[in-house]
Amino acid sequence: MSRQVLQPPQLFSSRPWGFSQVVISEPGRIVSIAGQVAWDASGRTNAEGLEGQFRQVLKQIFIAVEAAGSSSDDIQNLRIYVPDLNPGTDADVLAKVLAETFGTENPPASTWIGVQALAQPEYMVEVEAMAVVPAK
Repeated sequence: MSRQVLQPPQLFSSRPWGFSQVVISEPGRIVSIAGQVAWDASGRTNAEGLEGQFRQVLKQIFIAVEAAGSSSDDIQNLRIYVPDLNPGTDADVLAKVLAETFGTENPPASTWIGVQALAQPEYMVEVEAMAVVPAK
């Protein structure tokens, strides 16, 4: 199921930043994916730096979506948590990775949230996702 995106003219154009303002999906099964961090199955950090960890986290989101019988095209929304989010440099990194990963024509909606801390000090980013798997 592909998502349909809308860009109301009254809202800023978010697609260059790698996300959509509004996403619509048809009926299906909702898949909620817990916050993913750059840890492998053994509980070891598997990427360094904000960009490296963000790319790894998105790969893990894709693994989770595929395990639910879906694909990255079915991801409707991302919630991105970054400790001590720097609106300049960190936002540029997030935008770059999102645009490279999802493109700028039909990306999922997303919310970027600066938080005090994540569960472990080595985590630089955590991402939750919601997907809609097509009804069978």
